[in-house]
Amino acid sequence: MDRFTTMATFVRVAELGSLSAAARALGLTQPAVSQQVAALERRLGVRLLNRSTRRLALTEAGERYHAQARRILEAVAEAEDGLAEASDVLSGSLRVHAPAGLGQAHLAPILIGFQQRHPALAVELIADDRYADLIGEGVDVAIRLGALASPGLVARRLATLRRILVASPGYVAARGSPETPEDLAHHPHVRFSWAAAGDAVPLAGPDGPLEVRVQSRFLANNAFVLIEAIRAGIGIGGAQLPLVQPLLDRGELVRVMRGYAYAPLEVHAVYPSARFVPRRVRAFVDHLAAELPRIPGLER
Repeated sequence: MDRFTTMATFVRVAELGSLSAAARALGLTQPAVSQQVAALERRLGVRLLNRSTRRLALTEAGERYHAQARRILEAVAEAEDGLAEASDVLSGSLRVHAPAGLGQAHLAPILIGFQQRHPALAVELIADDRYADLIGEGVDVAIRLGALASPGLVARRLATLRRILVASPGYVAARGSPETPEDLAHHPHVRFSWAAAGDAVPLAGPDGPLEVRVQSRFLANNAFVLIEAIRAGIGIGGAQLPLVQPLLDRGELVRVMRGYAYAPLEVHAVYPSARFVPRRVRAFVDHLAAELPRIPGLER
């Protein structure tokens, strides 16, 4: 059995903590993965994994071998990538994770254009609003909004995303438009369900940041659902400007409380911390850094 294949399989098992998860990621059966790890242990003459019915854990020898094997695999990948530096051709696979709203509305066209420029590259976009496990899910680069809380990741700031308060024209005609934070507290609010606990929303105003207690009437974990709720006249809500600018231009939404807004969010590209970053990842992040500031509501 190929030494590098068994090494790569073991590294995947160690990172995912599961034979079945590694099998899914590698496109193999669980018995095949188990056989490769067992063959590696026999060849090395040591136990690398402690197996139980519930989980796998690295032995002390397994931890040392995992660190060394990962460095070797990265060095091999770097050597192969270096041979391609003389060519403009990007190949291999690129797996991108992004928030659903921004991913569907703006990142998808950018990613499609990038693939058309590099037709030998296979790309995949995963658009949802959860925080993906980059290593566990084999994600090459993730686009994240706001503060970065995950250790062990490399991040590059790409842009700043503006968020404003909006309502439907029908809502404003029926209920009026708030002018102050105190007014906003008396209007029904539409907001993300995973936002800060309670009914306080953080705003940025002329005197700096503040929190306003609001009456949450509709919550969802998807930006497009929230925009539809605002369009339906349920209440006032904060919206990402790149997603609602076309609706503002057509008069389907109106901005309220122009002196106040949700705090802007930093947009970062993040990828697993490693000495070697594949050329296709570097090229895509450079492409994003050039394209995102062209979108209204995203600023360099």
